[in-house]
Amino acid sequence: MVKKINLAVGVFAAFSLLASQASAQGSVNPTDDNFVIKAHKAKHAEWRAGKSQFPGRPRDMWQLGIGGGSFLVGGDVKPAFGWGASVHVRKSIGYVFSLKAEYMFGQARGINYAASGLRAFPNIEPFTRTDQEGNIQGTGQYGARDNFYSNYKMTQHHAFSLQTVYNLNNIKFHKKSNKWALNLILGVGANMYQTKLDALDANGNAYNTDMNALVAQTGPGQKYDLTKLSDRNSVINELRGILDGDYETLAQQNANNLLTVGEDDNRMSINPFINVGINVEFLITKRISIALEHQAYISDDDFLDGKSRQENGARTSNIDIPHYTSVRLNFHIGNKDKAIQPLWFVNPLLFPMQDVADLKEKLNDDWFTDTDNDGVPNALDEEKDTPPDTEVDSKGRSLDSDGDGIPNSTDKEPFSPIGYPIDEAGVAQVPKPITPADVKVIPGDPATGKSPTLVIGTEVYDPLGGGVGGGTLKDWYLPMIHFDLDKYYLRPEAYEQLKHVAAVMKSYPNLKIVAHGHTDVRATKEYNDMLSYNRSMTAIDFLVNKYGIERSRFIVKYNGEVENLIDNANREPEHFMNRRVEFYIAEDGVQEQGKPASDGGRNRRWKY
Repeated sequence: MVKKINLAVGVFAAFSLLASQASAQGSVNPTDDNFVIKAHKAKHAEWRAGKSQFPGRPRDMWQLGIGGGSFLVGGDVKPAFGWGASVHVRKSIGYVFSLKAEYMFGQARGINYAASGLRAFPNIEPFTRTDQEGNIQGTGQYGARDNFYSNYKMTQHHAFSLQTVYNLNNIKFHKKSNKWALNLILGVGANMYQTKLDALDANGNAYNTDMNALVAQTGPGQKYDLTKLSDRNSVINELRGILDGDYETLAQQNANNLLTVGEDDNRMSINPFINVGINVEFLITKRISIALEHQAYISDDDFLDGKSRQENGARTSNIDIPHYTSVRLNFHIGNKDKAIQPLWFVNPLLFPMQDVADLKEKLNDDWFTDTDNDGVPNALDEEKDTPPDTEVDSKGRSLDSDGDGIPNSTDKEPFSPIGYPIDEAGVAQVPKPITPADVKVIPGDPATGKSPTLVIGTEVYDPLGGGVGGGTLKDWYLPMIHFDLDKYYLRPEAYEQLKHVAAVMKSYPNLKIVAHGHTDVRATKEYNDMLSYNRSMTAIDFLVNKYGIERSRFIVKYNGEVENLIDNANREPEHFMNRRVEFYIAEDGVQEQGKPASDGGRNRRWKY
């Protein structure tokens, strides 16, 4: 008793060890880059980068299996013990579907406890066979009053099949690994078999005398009552004492679908079949699994057991079906560093469930913690102590729209004009625009030829001579206007500046004004020349049409991308300052530039 208990404990411990190994092996991540097949490398890389919904297919191992077990035929003769052996190769097509090629060899036996006789059907012999041409014929060895106990041995049975295998429990919502596999099998193939009967004794004579004597002992009130299971077994035991065990006679074959190989008594029948089965498989390690499997081979052949009639001579309605129940030992073949276990042992939900788990885990770390409550998690926040109610960009940095170094939250003028100094509150110190009240002209002396003097505020300028700072009137610049990228329409703030230009020109009708157009550097030279010309013409047309100033008082100049206010500009506010039209008083003899010959093409041609 103690030995049995120790054996049970040892078996349980071994099984637990195997189960733990299987669990460890089953946790291999199918999205590991090392396992992805070559054809899916590019797709897998896109999945890693978030550009594809699905990862690449992993490379998995082949399965080579051997099996052995019970083989019997369910038909018209009570089956006895038979054996079978098999070998197969299996490869996954997906996580649920796989293909298996199998060869099976087996032997089966059978013997009936009830005898066949001629009494009910006198024209049908109890023992018949099929000749070389497929014709059914009697042998004449059993007479009209004789009986025959059907028995057979399938001396050879070869089954070749191609099977589709469907895993019924591969998708796991609540477990990471999959060490058990329940498989449904459906395939097609062909049997090649030979069935023989023990119809004659060692001297070549029929067993009719002994069999007739045994029949006489069966029936109501006789020695054996065939309605009792124990008496049936007793009859079979007596039959085994009568038969010599030498299966010498080729059994009747299927004449309706006769396809044979071999000659005379060595003939073997061939028939196609559909095989169905079920398989329960357990993963021991990444390399090894065991399985219990049952298959049935279904065809239209009723002669596998050498008999197609009931004991009273009537045709049976059922076909014969071979059954193969086996234990399988399977080996998984492949490079362990480049292939995972077969895919029917891999849960396809493993990687999406793992991603969800990782995401939930990160809810408690810097990925979703926002210390300063600015809407940007710490993992991406480059300014983790932003003051409350401060606007930030996508990286958590305080917004400074005008780039003056003062965040919008404390800047009283968050969109200050660029290029002017600012005070502590972020307000640009823009000089007050010149108004007509600021400009005075001191008439010259016609007798002496002295030119008129222009007084702006407290500064005095002589158009022909030197001013206070040594300059001349040509150095005096009126307000400039700015433009949007790639545009030459007027921005709203330009109307105020142009009003000042018009006021000065109306106050001094003899002045001529240069309208000098400029662009930023983000296009070809030809295109920018045309764009700067159009900007100058837009300003001039507005002043002519709005304020009635003669067109002849304007001189068009354009420089395109040359003479930028801000060299090496790389931010949009800096480019904005370079996109402008300047106004200044024209020198004597200055000539207007003609319209550019070409804009370098209809479309804007960017340099970068």
